[in-house]
Amino acid sequence: MKHRAETKRRFWPVVVAAVLIAVAAGGTTALVRGSGQDGASLTAAVVTPAVRHAQVLAALKHRARPPVPQHWHKHKSKHKPKRRHGHNPPSPHPTSPSTPTSPSTPTSPSTPTSPTSTPTTPTATPTSPSASPSSTSPSAGPTGTKSWAWCSSDAFGTFNTSDGFDLYNNEWNSSGNPGPQRICGNSGHDWQVTSTQRAGNTAVLTYPSVQANYPNRALSSFTSMTSSYAENMNATAGTDAEAAYDIWINDLNKEVMFWVDNHGQTPAGSKVATVTLGGLTWNYYKTSGYYAFVLDHNATTGTVDLMAGIKYLISRGDLSASDKLWQVNFGFEICSTAGVAQTFTVNNFTLASS
Repeated sequence: MKHRAETKRRFWPVVVAAVLIAVAAGGTTALVRGSGQDGASLTAAVVTPAVRHAQVLAALKHRARPPVPQHWHKHKSKHKPKRRHGHNPPSPHPTSPSTPTSPSTPTSPSTPTSPTSTPTTPTATPTSPSASPSSTSPSAGPTGTKSWAWCSSDAFGTFNTSDGFDLYNNEWNSSGNPGPQRICGNSGHDWQVTSTQRAGNTAVLTYPSVQANYPNRALSSFTSMTSSYAENMNATAGTDAEAAYDIWINDLNKEVMFWVDNHGQTPAGSKVATVTLGGLTWNYYKTSGYYAFVLDHNATTGTVDLMAGIKYLISRGDLSASDKLWQVNFGFEICSTAGVAQTFTVNNFTLASS
């Protein structure tokens, strides 16, 4: 927080005091000029009692209070409305278009919690991803049955994996008061998250995910982009969540999703078409800046032609060929786990583009 420069000292109180003394003494002099600074020079003049009285009244009338200093605030950026949960990569992703390479290490004012610490409630305001995992030593996962290279209960804990991805805990909806969530992983294709979200909630609270960052590369420069996945949500009757790809374009300005395993959610916007992409049938929803393809059946494993969906959106005019790819994610949008701990796993994930 910065402050404006301190208000200059006023000389009028000195002038008024001097004039009042002069009047009370019945003298023939009054102070009539000052420079406005400490140690100001003052000039005496001979005046009549009536003039002295007028000077006193004028001084009292025009005496001003020093203005209250103004404060300047630097506000943290806020996440976009519903279904906005990407994080900003600090620098462009290096080259090789065929296989995403390792993203730059994110920065943060805080450090993720230790893998052995207990899950904690996320902080009130989202912050940037943590700089590095708190530990690289193996630790017990949320279920206590598997060892992991990294775990974090930090709301925005991030791990740069050896196979070129980020794992991101991403409890992005702080205003929705998400419950505790702990992510553990060995690589981009082998990770899990245990989340406890209140029963009956229907708003997305978290999006734990594996991420690949791109250097704002124009969509027209891609000829293909496909991804394979295998996941298990361990869904129950009280689960409200879906497994989905989340693609960010032009930073956080446009969002394209592919839902592959849905339990209780409906995308924002309206359904406008049914389309076949990569041999799979999708229901297409859209609203301003948000486009979602929902698979017509739940599939816990599969291969998705992401570029086919992007090209379809370009053909409709919903995207432009000059738009720039910023980030590709795969994970779970979680609303409710019926108030109990639920483990979501990913045991295969690949992403290839050219």
